[in-house]
Amino acid sequence: MSKIKVGGQAFGDGVLMRSKKYWALVKEDGSTEFGSLTSWLDHHPRWNVFFIRSVVTFIEMIKFSMQTFRKNPAVVSRRLALWIGIYMAVMLPLSLLFKSWVGNGLLFNAIFQFFSFFGAIWVISKGMTGKIWSYHGAEHKAVNAFEEGKDLNDVAAIQSCSRVHQRCGTNLVFLLLIVMALYLPYPQAFLNLVFSGLYAVFAMVISIELFRQMMRFPKFILSKMVLFGGQQLQKFVTTKEPDDDQVRIASKALQLVLALESMGSQESK
Repeated sequence: MSKIKVGGQAFGDGVLMRSKKYWALVKEDGSTEFGSLTSWLDHHPRWNVFFIRSVVTFIEMIKFSMQTFRKNPAVVSRRLALWIGIYMAVMLPLSLLFKSWVGNGLLFNAIFQFFSFFGAIWVISKGMTGKIWSYHGAEHKAVNAFEEGKDLNDVAAIQSCSRVHQRCGTNLVFLLLIVMALYLPYPQAFLNLVFSGLYAVFAMVISIELFRQMMRFPKFILSKMVLFGGQQLQKFVTTKEPDDDQVRIASKALQLVLALESMGSQESK
């Protein structure tokens, strides 16, 4: 198995693959884009410590996502915006209804977080173009094929791989759901709004750190629970079986990243 860790991001019209140093985007119209990546931590290694590294990772993840979304307007559609509007219109009265039934406590928050999470997943599945989920599956198959040492030019070999991957962001989202459910709402509405926003950022950062440790110790009970939940979401919601053309696109993006890695390694020697 190669030491190079690769991941990706699916879009409605293609796949972006990335390693620690490079990224490559291949679209179904045949166009490609690529570039290099650098982290603030690469230049300030003394800050690469618990919690701080996850804060930096969170900020850089948001920044990179915004940049890629601007390159791919197909990701955002009026249909998605409409479904998000419907979701917000439904969730506000439902949250007040839940609050009147259960009260403003930890139990209310846990129920509401799980309900809103699966509601959001359903809304996104309705609002996003269906091809994004099959491109997500193609991305996972290509990465799994690479990690299993299979020929990335052999579409049949890639198609035989799983569309579920351990490092998928869906697993991180499932962990975030658990951490968010532990928030204890504040009695005053305005302060609760402020504190819940701050806690959401903290929850994301701590989830990234916990997820990092889970990837190191996947046999721990918490790791198994989170990975199982995330894998089921991948299987039934966030990925679909791709066709051969989508697999080729994902493989091409991955091979481009690997070529950039190879060129970078040769230049550094």
